[in-house]
Amino acid sequence: MTRICLVGAGYIAQVHAEALRTLPGVRIAAVVDPNPEAARRLAAAHGGTAHGSAEEVLRAGAVEAAHILAPPDAHRDAALPFLEAGLPVLVEKPLAVSGAECAELLAAARASGVLLGVNQNFVFHPAFVRLRRMVAEGRLGRPRFVDCVYNVPLHQLSVRQFGHWMFHEPGNILLEQAVHPLSQIVALAGPVRDLRALADPPVEIAPGLPFHSGTGITLACERLPAQLRYAVGQSFPFWRLSVVCDDGVAVADILANRVFTHGRTRWLEVVDNLASSGRSAAAILGEGVRNALDYGLSTLRLKGRSDPFFLSMRGSIAAFHAALSGEAAFETDGAFGAGLVEVCERVRDQAFVPAPRRAPALARAKAAPCEVAILGGTGFIGAETVRRFVAAGARVSVMARSVRNLPAIFGDERVMLHRGDIRDAAAVARAIGEAKVVVNLAHGGGGASFEEVRQAMVGGAETVARACLAQGVRRLVHVGSIASLYLGPQKEAVTGATPSDPRAEERADYSRAKALCDRLLLDLHAREGLPVVILRPGLVVGEGSAPLHAGLGFFNNDQHVIGWNGGRNPLPFVLVGDVAEAILLAGRAEGVEGRCYNLVGDVRPSAREYVAALAEAMGRPLRFHPQRPTWLWAEDLGKWLVKRIGGRAAPLPSRRELVSRGLLARFDCSDAKRDLGWRPVSDPAEFARQAIAVHAPRAAGAAPEARGVFRPAPVEAAAAP
Repeated sequence: MTRICLVGAGYIAQVHAEALRTLPGVRIAAVVDPNPEAARRLAAAHGGTAHGSAEEVLRAGAVEAAHILAPPDAHRDAALPFLEAGLPVLVEKPLAVSGAECAELLAAARASGVLLGVNQNFVFHPAFVRLRRMVAEGRLGRPRFVDCVYNVPLHQLSVRQFGHWMFHEPGNILLEQAVHPLSQIVALAGPVRDLRALADPPVEIAPGLPFHSGTGITLACERLPAQLRYAVGQSFPFWRLSVVCDDGVAVADILANRVFTHGRTRWLEVVDNLASSGRSAAAILGEGVRNALDYGLSTLRLKGRSDPFFLSMRGSIAAFHAALSGEAAFETDGAFGAGLVEVCERVRDQAFVPAPRRAPALARAKAAPCEVAILGGTGFIGAETVRRFVAAGARVSVMARSVRNLPAIFGDERVMLHRGDIRDAAAVARAIGEAKVVVNLAHGGGGASFEEVRQAMVGGAETVARACLAQGVRRLVHVGSIASLYLGPQKEAVTGATPSDPRAEERADYSRAKALCDRLLLDLHAREGLPVVILRPGLVVGEGSAPLHAGLGFFNNDQHVIGWNGGRNPLPFVLVGDVAEAILLAGRAEGVEGRCYNLVGDVRPSAREYVAALAEAMGRPLRFHPQRPTWLWAEDLGKWLVKRIGGRAAPLPSRRELVSRGLLARFDCSDAKRDLGWRPVSDPAEFARQAIAVHAPRAAGAAPEARGVFRPAPVEAAAAP
């Protein structure tokens, strides 16, 4: 029984652990992570002991092999101790972040005589495995050329999480993403001997940081020529690998997990065209039916997990451990991984615009104390809020979990950056410093269960509140969400005085936790005098947001919106600039402690109107599909029933949550206008420009043009004090 050490306890470690549990002869004996709680959680779920360092594990002699699952820039340092100790190592892709680091790892493996492998799992993807087998067996004759189109979305890009490692340098995106299709090309065509690369024009995603979303690469490989069109941040996911042979073309659709061919029959051309088309169509349909059956059987627990990604991970991990047993060589070994890193470096040097060297943001010295502290201040709303406070002459302390690749405003001399988490009381206290106004935009994170969500969100809110009480701040502006309210149909308009959902326990985890945050803070105001003001923004839109907001409906993909209802009711939209202005005003207003204010703008299009305007502005065939809440609930009940039949625990779907998401309630925000002096945009054309036109394709430097016009909301009566 080989004892395994998992180094890193993030998402990918969970997948490795699940795959290892399906393999005979191996077990997880240790988990290493600098975050002790993360290491303990993973070890408790999958076995083994938790440790803070590799050296600690090696001293204990507790393992015989290691999986390196840390971020890419930590791969070398995480793997070297195990290699030098004579233990085989499987490293998540990429092997390292440079050719020099790869050489160090290869040298350490050679010196110890142990296997160094790279988890290029898409070489083991079931569709790719079937394609390779078809080509190797010569079913379509001799292969002549490999063509690959890798056109995929990128979540971190769409939500502007530019602090992720892949955005730190222009070439990192290749090491993070391009190694997937490149690994398949090399497996088919052989090592790359020469290449030519032409990148799409760069976009500056942060001051001085160019980003190339797409590149065309022509590859001269040892066995076959190849072509790769690589693009990330795309709206339509498409990953296709084609091998052109003497007597047909073999095609693997990786994302759809299907393989089919283009071939010939014995008939005359006109009949051959019909017959060969039918053969290809039948193959595609058959693959789709097989995938659907696999999904259904797996959901019912009648067969093991069978999604292609997991099968690719299990195949790669199983092959590595089979190689340790001497059963076969491991194809994606250290040399294979180092070759991919070299290709990425050559593409970068040939086609990418280099980024200038910049001093780390945290190194800037600040002379004067900050008047305002903004926690979670680097996101969509946070960046605009920082701009407003700086424009008003304030010095601002900003805390976030990542402080890299931020918008230009964070380079202003009046902004002080802190790295930290709102669950860390010491980090929160340092960020607040001498500030008298604290804005909490950080929600604390999510979790796999409600208890984890509650600890993150409610626990984080309490940590901030306690720090504000201890440091005597004048005002805490807590930015929550209208999700804490019940927003189904009701007689009275919803105002700031409307309490959080009294039946929050029937709601989804996020909504329930938001309601609990509101109650906690208001209770601390009543019992301990916490000077808190709670702002509850509606559906926040504007430049920097994703075009399709979850308030419109849910998305099986980003072209079709499945509405929470018929989609004809006005929705509580609010522009990000108006939210930032309300936060600024709430920090200054007198006599508003202990009050809540909903932030909903004066222009409130329906879901149908909003999607139609987006489709016109973006030039895309976006479609809104109305749905009844009861039918949505019935669908969720069906999914829940299937899970329970399959033996999986799952909370009973909440009809109240689905009805609330329809947002049929009427909003009256006259209290925020009266008490805070808030004046949101009321001109429909200006709303359309800021909410819709910013997502339209346009030439560099051109201002967005508004094309859609919406109706303003009815004039609100003044709310009673």
